[in-house]
Amino acid sequence: MYRLLATFNIFLGLSRAATVFLHPQDSIPPRLSPQQANLVLAAHLGLEQFEVVHQPSRLDYLFRERDFVGQGDQSALLLLIDETYARDIVPSAFQPSFSFSEPSSDALVFSLKTCHRRASHVYAHVAGEPVIPSHGIPRTLDMFSTPTPANEAFLAEISTLVNYLDAIPSSDHFAALEVTGISKLAASYGRSSEHYKFAADTLRATIEAILADKSVRLALVTYAPSAVEVTRSLQPVKALSSCFSSLFTCAEATNSCSGHGQCTNVTRAGQECFVCACATTVSNAGKVQNWAGEKCERRDVSGPFVLITGTVITLILLMGGSVSLLYAINDEQLPSILAGGVAGGVRRE
Repeated sequence: MYRLLATFNIFLGLSRAATVFLHPQDSIPPRLSPQQANLVLAAHLGLEQFEVVHQPSRLDYLFRERDFVGQGDQSALLLLIDETYARDIVPSAFQPSFSFSEPSSDALVFSLKTCHRRASHVYAHVAGEPVIPSHGIPRTLDMFSTPTPANEAFLAEISTLVNYLDAIPSSDHFAALEVTGISKLAASYGRSSEHYKFAADTLRATIEAILADKSVRLALVTYAPSAVEVTRSLQPVKALSSCFSSLFTCAEATNSCSGHGQCTNVTRAGQECFVCACATTVSNAGKVQNWAGEKCERRDVSGPFVLITGTVITLILLMGGSVSLLYAINDEQLPSILAGGVAGGVRRE
């Protein structure tokens, strides 16, 4: 038994709800606090030795001594998935166990890495970072052979899961994986594309195969996208009528936003699509130019127009005020001293 490293600190804070799927199922209350979720996940994954229960709770039974960890007859797997795509990946028969409040996707990823690090003290075999297999891509995955970030992410992740599945018979294996390739494929090709559908089917079939093995303790956590990230992705996009189904379609139809911006993923009426987010360019002479239009094809003169109009109006007001002031001064009688000086004396012969 290793010394306590620190409190597991998984999923702290109060914000959106994360959903946890456990296999095999335990008798867990449907809603837990972040601290309780921390204890449940640690016990389920065989990492409870790093936890200290400070006071009795209704979850104490989870911390009875278990003999499945490190005994050669059990393995564990932790998956982290964006809930936007989870419904396309998680098998319908795999029902949620409980939910809890989670802070952000960054905090969840940090916690996943903590699990991975601690598992190296418990399990005989711990999967490394996802990498594309060196022996080549299976023929069934040829459509992902183009070396793009989305294709490479998916291939690396599915390879990690398949290798884990192949290693299950020997038991005592652990893997912790954030599934990001599916979201990248959706952003690159669209959720209605063959790339996305095939990848989702492949991931779902792999999870079903893992669920069929009773020696694996699986914890799958789905999380809501960060509100900050969503706002950032939508901010540069103006209200456009054209919304394309994929990144490539958008780039082709708009000639890469006329070279004055880039296609950006947005959500309209619950559906994902791509529109042009226009940028600001600077000429060789240092002139700054904003662009507008559905294809960023026309110069945005709204800024200079407002500046020029405001300047002209200001000058007109200043000139009008000056003229009014002069008329007001002309109507007033000058003091005798000034009047005498202006009129001059009487000329004498």
